[in-house]
Amino acid sequence: MDPVYEFEKSKDTAVRYDRNVWVNTVQAMERLDHIRTERESRFWERRMRNAEHHKREMIKSNLIKNETLIADPEIKAKVEELKEERRRKREEKRNRHLNKSLNMGLDVEMGEKQKEDIDMSVTEKEPVKISKRKKQKIARKQKLLNVNRNIQTTKRSKNNIEVESD
Repeated sequence: MDPVYEFEKSKDTAVRYDRNVWVNTVQAMERLDHIRTERESRFWERRMRNAEHHKREMIKSNLIKNETLIADPEIKAKVEELKEERRRKREEKRNRHLNKSLNMGLDVEMGEKQKEDIDMSVTEKEPVKISKRKKQKIARKQKLLNVNRNIQTTKRSKNNIEVESD
């Protein structure tokens, strides 16, 4: 643990006056203040580095958004390059995402031949083998469905007959 913070925890306790303790306390407080200001400045610098990057990205996006207002042909050409680069990166990212989903989670990039093989395997369906037990279960369900349909049709026909006789 940091001895400076250990000291800061215990600095509020009452201690009998001693000149050496008092001098050490004041020196430690100055060190604490120095450490605190250095940490704050490092934190601020780190934030400003990120903010600078963010600020540049915002400026670039505003240039792309309002490129029709740019009169200088050189700057307009640079903005076009930037726009094309962003479009290309977006496409690459989308393609990587698609490749990952086609790879079933593998991080290996696939070529066109492999993609075609996957497409062919999806379209060519092999006959599914069904066990005897599964076939019996399906047959029972179909039989029940047919019985239910027959019951419903007989109810409907009886209702129609009753309505016609009234």
